[in-house]
Amino acid sequence: MPPSDLASTAVWLVEDDAHYREAVAELMAAHVRAVETFGSIEAALARVESVGRGTPEHGWPEVVLLDVNLPGLSGIEGLGQVKTRLPGTVVVMLTIRDDAETIYAALGAGASGYLLKSASPDELLDAVREARSGGMRMQRQVARLVLAAFQARAATPDYGLTPRETEVLGEMVAGHTQPQIADRLFVSLSTVNSHVQSVYAKLHVHNGSAAVAKAVRERLVGG
Repeated sequence: MPPSDLASTAVWLVEDDAHYREAVAELMAAHVRAVETFGSIEAALARVESVGRGTPEHGWPEVVLLDVNLPGLSGIEGLGQVKTRLPGTVVVMLTIRDDAETIYAALGAGASGYLLKSASPDELLDAVREARSGGMRMQRQVARLVLAAFQARAATPDYGLTPRETEVLGEMVAGHTQPQIADRLFVSLSTVNSHVQSVYAKLHVHNGSAAVAKAVRERLVGG
């Protein structure tokens, strides 16, 4: 996709490794409207207080890229505070941590994506793009780890999902957007959206992040 599709987006990056932070900021700056960087959750939250309850035009970010291992509050600990203080903002984890429990914790706290620092520039840009549009991006190796971990989990609760709804939920866990799911399952986008809304209702959740987190936690697909 051309860089112009992100030209109106403001991104914040919370990362304590100065060299990596500069590299990602340089990449983002070539594609998005504005980039701000912080070395800790505390610094980002202090910036929130200085911005106030404003809008993206006044410094409010649409997307936050958040590391897990940070000085002071960890990314997982700070994720909830970021979501509370920036209610219109989506958060994508960007980390070296590839253990299942950290991934579960991030998704359960409301992350809208999970990437490792080995992600390519295109993967980083796609994660921002998909998060902003309501999707969720996980790298293939992260999705494989999550799905494999289902095998060791307890028996699957019965939420009354149909086979097709379970298939759609599995595609969501794998990080695919609704248009991608429609292409992969050879159905219309409206059909996928209908299945997704039914999944939300049956799982008693209100968004894709919560549905994926519940699927991961309770082994609803893949096992």
